[in-house]
Amino acid sequence: MRLISILKGCTIQLAAAGLLVASHASAAEPSPGITDDTIKVGVTGPLTGPVAVVGGVAEGIRARIEQANAEGGVKMGDGKTRKIELVIEDDGLDPQRTLANVRKMVEKNKVFALVGTAATPNNLAIGRYITQKKVPNVFMYSGVISLNAPEWEVGFVPSFSTEADAFAEFLAMNKPDAKVAFLYLNTETGQTFMRAFDRAIEGSAIRVVERQPVTSQDPTVETQLNTLKASGADTLVIIAAPRQGGEAIRFQSESGWKPLTLVTNLSSSYPVLQSVGLENAKGIITSDFLKPIISDQKSSDEGINRYLDAIKSAKVNFVFANTIGQTGYSIGDLLIQSLEKLKEPTREELMKVVHNMDGWRSPLLFDGIKVTTKEGSDVFPIEALQLYEFDGQQYNPVGGVLHFEGDTHE
Repeated sequence: MRLISILKGCTIQLAAAGLLVASHASAAEPSPGITDDTIKVGVTGPLTGPVAVVGGVAEGIRARIEQANAEGGVKMGDGKTRKIELVIEDDGLDPQRTLANVRKMVEKNKVFALVGTAATPNNLAIGRYITQKKVPNVFMYSGVISLNAPEWEVGFVPSFSTEADAFAEFLAMNKPDAKVAFLYLNTETGQTFMRAFDRAIEGSAIRVVERQPVTSQDPTVETQLNTLKASGADTLVIIAAPRQGGEAIRFQSESGWKPLTLVTNLSSSYPVLQSVGLENAKGIITSDFLKPIISDQKSSDEGINRYLDAIKSAKVNFVFANTIGQTGYSIGDLLIQSLEKLKEPTREELMKVVHNMDGWRSPLLFDGIKVTTKEGSDVFPIEALQLYEFDGQQYNPVGGVLHFEGDTHE
């Protein structure tokens, strides 16, 4: 009788365990876009058109993913190794094309998630849709998070408000009576930056004396630049797309104005400086969260060497020193780290992982800068920046890393 009782008890326990396993299996039903062998991820960005330089984000992501696939794939947190299948679409940085691309990738291609979506208006354009469809939009290439879909999105690059704080801190230390002129993108990007800058200089002798708006489609911004020059400003802050930002860099040098010029990393990549003449860019200040890569030769930094190998193998359409491409590679690396921690093959689990990153590192991040988020209170992965000055040939660090962890605001 005792043996029967024990067996009955074991049967009950096994049955209960079976129910738990079944319940767990049901809870972990794979989301669309993921199988035991592959995971499908969508990328949309401007591969052609006047702002095709921003397409370096997609190219950098592709290089890192191809590198991972060539090494056998990604061993994910559920114990299965999968190769990543990228679906890449060109949107020309047109928000409506971005939305159309995303609809296609979600409904036809059945992607598991979106990664590296470029530009603020484009991310805002898809916010409602990804919320309705419950599709992750991770590691956006945008410094603005308006939180229209906080449950289903997370950024990557520092907020433009963080960069504004860094520029204000630099001026407070080096030009405390600056008369500032703004050339700014007339989108949430520029508005966010200026609001933060205005807050940061409250109570100081720094004054903003003129502001001129631009769009990424403007064929020229000469009229705006002449207005800024005539304002009497001795400091120019450029928050513009690469083409317009490059024109402003050339203008401030060749026009004889020569103000102290601070350029957001939207338009301070090395190829932009080359396009307007390196000598014209001498003395500009910018910020970055990545290591400066000034050579395509092997170095003592294994992370940089792997990046160089990856972009060579992938035959990317950007030069090694392009910080936009480097950002894309870093986004791809963080996606891989996220998948490695994915214990269940679901979109919900991916968002849980990326909303709780605790001091993650990535090979190209500048020393001392880490990736941290906290669900419910901190949606900004990178809140630290290093300032640089261009000497006519390369960027050199100015001071130490500026940390703003927990202080990011919109």
